[in-house]
Amino acid sequence: MLNPGWFLNELDHHRIGCITGVPCSYISGLYSMLEDGTRPYFPATSEGEAVAMAAGAWLAGSRGLVLAQNSGLGNMVNPLSSLTQPFEIPVILGVSRRGWPAGTDEPQHALMGQITPDLLRLLDIQTDNLAADPATAARQLAYAADRCDERLSTAFVLEKGVMDNAVPSCEVVEPEPLPRATVRVLRGGPRPTRAQVLDSWLALGISRPTVATTGYTSRELYGLDDRDNHFYLVGSMGCASALGAGLAITGLPVTVLDGDGALLMRMGSLATLARHVRTPFLHVVLDNGRHESTGGQRTNSGGVDFAAAALACGYRAAWRCDGREAVAAALREAVAYQDGCVLVHCLVRPGVESKPPRPKDRLPDLALRFRNHVTDHFATRLRLLAGRSKEPAEGGSDGYSIRP
Repeated sequence: MLNPGWFLNELDHHRIGCITGVPCSYISGLYSMLEDGTRPYFPATSEGEAVAMAAGAWLAGSRGLVLAQNSGLGNMVNPLSSLTQPFEIPVILGVSRRGWPAGTDEPQHALMGQITPDLLRLLDIQTDNLAADPATAARQLAYAADRCDERLSTAFVLEKGVMDNAVPSCEVVEPEPLPRATVRVLRGGPRPTRAQVLDSWLALGISRPTVATTGYTSRELYGLDDRDNHFYLVGSMGCASALGAGLAITGLPVTVLDGDGALLMRMGSLATLARHVRTPFLHVVLDNGRHESTGGQRTNSGGVDFAAAALACGYRAAWRCDGREAVAAALREAVAYQDGCVLVHCLVRPGVESKPPRPKDRLPDLALRFRNHVTDHFATRLRLLAGRSKEPAEGGSDGYSIRP
């Protein structure tokens, strides 16, 4: 049986800078220690969101561990198959095996308990049971860390009893909530196209890490101006904001260019972002009410107030914009916020004049280009967050002061 404190020390040794996931009673002692606030632990609202956060942490130069029970594997399949695998972004998974041995758990876990290792291997992830012996487990964790350097993911199946749960719960002290803002409504000019909103963002000239959601948003951003600080999601619909969260929790300023249909898929990410992100984080929602790249079918966004939802989840500020001049003004105001998440909800015209181009580079090359840009241009911030430097930082190329 592994002591959770020993396990966490091993994670520190292997530079795991982001631990995220959704709890399971099989390893409750580990979660109790994580919640004492001394570790880089960022609970997610879903297991798929956690995978995207861990991917974002790797893109920021760190390593990510996702903890989940196997009942959440269904939520993880999409980002594991359409984000981490095609981009060759390594993550380490710790998946508890509910429903195994057969007949020892509730009926809803029976099928997943049977197929857990096979499902992980089917996703092309090397999978093994985490040993209850510390010496063996240490070798397994070292091997998984080495595989991260080779851009390969590893999964550990956590059998019941592998972790000592006799750990007292700690008191979790949450920060006092900030005063709730009100939505700022701006109107001015004709309703813009998606490309015009993207152009307004590019015109600000702020070179911070920028994540664009899948579909035409990524493709139009690529067609307008392909930059090293752009990450183009080509799948994993709904995961852009969570991937941005993984970047932001390492200390980076981030912009996420999201879509109405994509955000609706993982609205829980609003709460995750508001709770964990303290760096400048601009969340732009381009709302045309359509699934544009699949033929223009309607989304369910017609009655959704994304700006009010963001504020309800704890965002610092939010704008609702109708008109090209209104969008430009809101973006200028939003980038002035230095601490935490803000959201700009942009109403945009549906339709495109012509289909935008797809990125020509291999996806693994695009991921490495982005990672190299981030670690080169924000090295001081990342060193401070990792505790390797105590020197005060100067202003960065993102136009914001860098604070640990």
